[in-house]
Amino acid sequence: MPQARRPLAWSPLLATADWMTPDVRHQLADALTEAAGELAEAPARLAAWTESQDLARIGADTRGWQTLAWIEHGIEIAAPYLDNEVRRACLAVPADQRGTPGRYKPLLAEAFAGTDVLPGFVLTRVTKGGFNALSYAGLVQHAPVLRSLLGSSSRLGAMGLVTSGPVGAMLERAAAGQATAQGALHAAVVTEVWLRQLEQAPAWWEVTGRVAAA
Repeated sequence: MPQARRPLAWSPLLATADWMTPDVRHQLADALTEAAGELAEAPARLAAWTESQDLARIGADTRGWQTLAWIEHGIEIAAPYLDNEVRRACLAVPADQRGTPGRYKPLLAEAFAGTDVLPGFVLTRVTKGGFNALSYAGLVQHAPVLRSLLGSSSRLGAMGLVTSGPVGAMLERAAAGQATAQGALHAAVVTEVWLRQLEQAPAWWEVTGRVAAA
C-alpha cells in the first residue's frame, strides 16, 4: 500500500514507493518479506539496529565525499564522530539515554565539557543550518531537465519504478516553492543517471553478501 495511505509503518517509505506501479510494489514487498524471513534472530531493540544502519549509510556517503573532495579540490574531509571507538562508545549507551527532549546532543556535551576540543557554540547550539532555499532554487532552475529525465523516456519508468504523473506533479509543487520530497527525488535522479550511464560505458560490479561495489 502506498505510504500516502499508510500513516504508520515499522519502516517508513520514501515517496518513491508511491511512484511505483502496483506490480513493482508487490514485487518489492515480497522481496522485503523474504529478506526478513532469512534473519537468524530479530534485534533485541529496534533502535540499536536502525541507528547502526544509519551510521553505516552515513559512513559510506562520507567516504564517497572524501574521495571526491580530495580528487577534485585537494581538500581532506575529516569525520571524527564516525571513528570506530566513538561509534562503539555512543552505541554502548542505551538508546533511551542518548537523547532527551530538553537537551541537544547530550552525549557530545558530556564528552567534551570542560575541554578546548570543540568550540562552545558547537556544544550549545540547538539548530542546524538549512539549505532549503538553495535546493528549491535549483529545482526551479532545472525543472525542465528533471521532467525530461524522469518523463516518458525514463529508464526507471520503463521498469515501472516511477510513473511520470506523480513525479511531474511533485516537480510542479517544487517550482511553486511548495514542500517536496527532495530525498526521494534525489534517489530517483541519481538512479536514472546511473542507468543511462550504463548504456554509454562498460561497467562492472561485484556483490559480497548484501553489499554491492561498482
